[in-house]
Amino acid sequence: MPSAKAPRPNATFIQTARRAQLIECAIEVIAEVGVEKASFVAIAERAGISRGVISYHFDSRAALLDSIVAEVYQLGATAMADSVVDAPSPREALAAFITGSVQFYAACPRQMAALSAIFASGHVSEAPARDSRVEHAAEMLEVDAILADGQARGDFRDFDTRIMTMTIRAALDSALQRIRAGDDPQQLSSELAITFDIATRAGGPE
Repeated sequence: MPSAKAPRPNATFIQTARRAQLIECAIEVIAEVGVEKASFVAIAERAGISRGVISYHFDSRAALLDSIVAEVYQLGATAMADSVVDAPSPREALAAFITGSVQFYAACPRQMAALSAIFASGHVSEAPARDSRVEHAAEMLEVDAILADGQARGDFRDFDTRIMTMTIRAALDSALQRIRAGDDPQQLSSELAITFDIATRAGGPE
C-alpha cells in the first residue's frame, strides 16, 4: 500500500503544522464531497494554498488518503486508550471499548465520515480497504485479547472470541450509521455495552 511521506527528521514546526493542516482540510473535503471529488486541487483550494504544497508533503493522493486513515485511527486510540487500559476487569474494559467507540463517533463526525468514505471507495484504486489496514487488525486483536482474558479469568463464558469480536465490530459499524441518522449516542453506547455484557459474561444474565 502506498504510504505518506513521513515528516522529515529536521522538519520545522511550520512544516509539521502545514502537514497536519492538509490532512484536516482533506478530511473536511472528503466528508463533504466524497473521495472521488477530493482532488489535490479541491483540497488546496480549501487550505488556501497551491497544489504544489500538497505534493511537497504527499507523493500522491493515495499517500494522503493513507495518512488520513492513520490520523483518524490515532485520534480514536488516543481518546480511548486510558479508559480501556485502566479498566479493572475485562468486563469493564469491554464496556469501555464499546462506549468509547460510540462516543468517539459522535464527537468526531467529520473524521468518521471521511474514514467511512475512504473505506467505501473500493473501486477507487488508491483508496485503502479497511481489512488491509494494520490499525484495523490491531483493533480487532485488542478486542479479541480482552475477550480471551475475560474467559481465562472466568469473567466471560465460553465462546469463539473471533466471532464475538466480529459481532462487536458489526454492531459498532451499525451504531455509526445510527448516529448519522440522529440517534442518541448515549443511549446507543449504553444499550450496546449492556447487550454485549449479557452476551459475554459467565453465568448468564444477572
